[in-house]
Amino acid sequence: MAAKAVLDSRGIDLSLTLYPSFSLSLLKPEGEDSYVKVAGRERGCALRQVGGVIESTCSEEPTSYISGLWYREVFERATVKRSLSYLVETLRLVYAPLSLSVDPLDPLHIFVAVFLSQNTSYHSNVLSWTSNLWSQTNNPHEAATIASKAIPSFQAKRLPQALESLPEAFNGDRFELRRRLVSSPYVGPKTADAFILYALADPTSPPIDRHFVAMSSRLGIFAGLRPPAKEYCAKHRCDECPIRDRCLRWRASRDLGELAGWVQTVFYVHSKTYCSRRLCDRCPLRGECTEAYP
Repeated sequence: MAAKAVLDSRGIDLSLTLYPSFSLSLLKPEGEDSYVKVAGRERGCALRQVGGVIESTCSEEPTSYISGLWYREVFERATVKRSLSYLVETLRLVYAPLSLSVDPLDPLHIFVAVFLSQNTSYHSNVLSWTSNLWSQTNNPHEAATIASKAIPSFQAKRLPQALESLPEAFNGDRFELRRRLVSSPYVGPKTADAFILYALADPTSPPIDRHFVAMSSRLGIFAGLRPPAKEYCAKHRCDECPIRDRCLRWRASRDLGELAGWVQTVFYVHSKTYCSRRLCDRCPLRGECTEAYP
């Protein structure tokens, strides 16, 4: 591979970083720690990790976003609410190699994967679906039409309408953008927040999924709060919502700041790795958990 960019990995584990990311839906694994971009800009370029460096035939900007290198300075400088600092520092120690892989250069491609992931397995279903779609077209709108006819799921049937209803631009006020996204057909708060995180590189936007809810409960944080509700999110900006003080998304974003999306990603990976397998005896967070098995 004749690399355009050879960058210090800054302690990132590329495969671990890509595992929970919607950027993975635009990549094809090519051997250990090596990936080819199969959709979006610079389709066909490749990146891999070799020891402590990231080698890439992609330009430096997409390499930085996809590898998670863009987030390293954010990760190092970000602060959280004091009451959460001990727990977050523990997470930082345990999951230091996990960064945030995003792709703001291909937002509609990311939206396709995010939307299809509703109520289904990302790794078992969505990655297979998107691999099939991108082998036929690099156009997200064409992919949506193909999906609606070829994929036997309600998400695929709804995808063309959802894609057509998106705002024309994604810049500007993120709270207003989020409200407009949730106002779109079939787009709920989790889908909107995942899009804002992975397609717009906004780390203050944590998608509140079942893993975040369960891990928050196990670790004794954000007690008494509920996931965001579409009927409110579609009408109100987060900072003006009348029930924001009861909303898990608002509090997580406010109290965790630029680490909110990363913490959600950690919770997803940790839940998949340990909690769902009941590997409490091996869990590095066992001392912080209120529900660990004896």
